[in-house]
Amino acid sequence: MREIQRGVFLLALCLWAAALAGCGRREQALEQTETARLGDEKIYLEEAVFYTRMLQEQWEEAYGPYYGADMWQEKFEGGEATFAQILKSDVMESLKRIHLLTAHAEEYGVELSREEKRAVAERAEAFMESNTPSVLEAAGATKELVEHFLLRNELAAKVDRTVRENCSPEVDPEEARVGRLTYCLFSTMGTYDSEGNHHPFTEEELEKIREEAGLFAKRASELGDISAAGEEISHTVIDVYFNDRTDGGAHELVAQAARELPVGGVSGLIGTDDGYYVVQRVSEYEEKASGEYLEELRQAARENYCLELLKEWEAQTPLEIEEEIWENVRVDKPLTNL
Repeated sequence: MREIQRGVFLLALCLWAAALAGCGRREQALEQTETARLGDEKIYLEEAVFYTRMLQEQWEEAYGPYYGADMWQEKFEGGEATFAQILKSDVMESLKRIHLLTAHAEEYGVELSREEKRAVAERAEAFMESNTPSVLEAAGATKELVEHFLLRNELAAKVDRTVRENCSPEVDPEEARVGRLTYCLFSTMGTYDSEGNHHPFTEEELEKIREEAGLFAKRASELGDISAAGEEISHTVIDVYFNDRTDGGAHELVAQAARELPVGGVSGLIGTDDGYYVVQRVSEYEEKASGEYLEELRQAARENYCLELLKEWEAQTPLEIEEEIWENVRVDKPLTNL
């Protein structure tokens, strides 16, 4: 579920801000309070709070229906850390990346154009209109502040793009050379009813599935064409592009069986936890798929280059978090109505 990019202020934080400057000067106190540093680059509390509340709202929308009002105390994806701990860690990682990239903007000759700044201003206005007053208040968001953060984000993204465009990682085309396998699966995983309840197959049903899979394998071998067998017996077949280094998304046992077959060869039954597979090694080389996979490898190499560069920059200016300050930003109650 963690594909999202990716409460109100608690009494402790309000009292802490009041002790500094009084609740009436809360924004100024947040602006002047460092919560982290990257060398000489300061990360102020108002920015950390803003990103925390925005991400909190997104996570509650994504995970709230599954975990309810106590989600922030739950363990994240079965690990040791809670949702709250993971969220705050993600916020600091995001801030670290943004500030590292913007700190090197001049080095790469990157700046925002007048048109880009105008577009950011429009996005900031749309942001203020699309979020609820309670969320905006919790995030300490004003149009000026949101625009300031969006400008920083836009600059960081532009630096990131420039770094990628300026690097040309070498990738051996042979690594991207892929062939095609086609497989058919006879699942033994059971069924689900309309309410999501799982119903495992009986022993009799499992035996019938195995027999059907065996007949399919036999017919595919007779025809020498697993796709033709799928049309004749009306069973779905799936194409996958693979080589010695990638399974292409196929089950590892299926890909390994395909590697051991001659081109055109059809396997017998391959038993797995998912069910019974039958696979055919259709081709040794697919030109279009190989070209697409080569570009995927280049993109991955560019991403790895950027990650290594960020690590190098952080080693020069490591992130230092003011833990006593950061601990006062609590994520333990819902920000939205769950």
